[in-house]
Amino acid sequence: MSAPQILVVDDNRELADNLAELLEDAEYAVTVAYDGPSAIAAAKRQRFDAVLTDIRMPGMDGVELIRELQAMNLATNYFLMTAYASDVVLAEAVRSGVQAILNKPFELGLLLQSLPRSATKVLLVEGHPLAEVMSEALHRRGFRTTAAALPVDARRSLDEAPPDAAVVDLDLGDVECAELTRDLVARAIPVVMVGSGATTRELPEFARALPTRAYRFLVKPFDTEALLVSLRSLLRAQQGAA
Repeated sequence: MSAPQILVVDDNRELADNLAELLEDAEYAVTVAYDGPSAIAAAKRQRFDAVLTDIRMPGMDGVELIRELQAMNLATNYFLMTAYASDVVLAEAVRSGVQAILNKPFELGLLLQSLPRSATKVLLVEGHPLAEVMSEALHRRGFRTTAAALPVDARRSLDEAPPDAAVVDLDLGDVECAELTRDLVARAIPVVMVGSGATTRELPEFARALPTRAYRFLVKPFDTEALLVSLRSLLRAQQGAA
């Protein structure tokens, strides 16, 4: 599992840096921004599993920042930090969909209980536009994704950043996808195989030699829930075998 990505936003630089250090000690990957525009720029560069922002900041307050991030379709958990805020501002924050409002100074343990503990990394070996659809759906359920348009592209990333699971579209090439799937399973990376057409209505011949706990097979079109169930089932089976 990869470390969850946390964005900390506070114009109090000392407080923001100290909080970031504490979160890093708790094995989170932390990015710090000292104002709203910088936070938005950071969110455009990468995806975050949680955003912790102060409410009272010059220029753009925390509630306004959350609205801007939501307008970017940033699917994440939002936490507001405050030493003082009116009932009107707090009510507005709640309507914005924040996970929690933390009164400064707050105990780190309370925050850690609410933050995501890990992000499961999934390699999507799939062409557009299905890769984008699957990636967005998985992001909203707490997964982190890496996309590869072809099996050869996927192989380049295996040694650098091995995923926790993979989704392989068999329509990209029978031989190449079969070899990639066997390689993933050999590395103890579970695989969801997907395919369409008469040739993939049944389990491919090569997959019958694989351990059943190492793969699932879905026929296109399938819904997001079927993919999520398959991934979670595989990950549970892998943990049970460990």
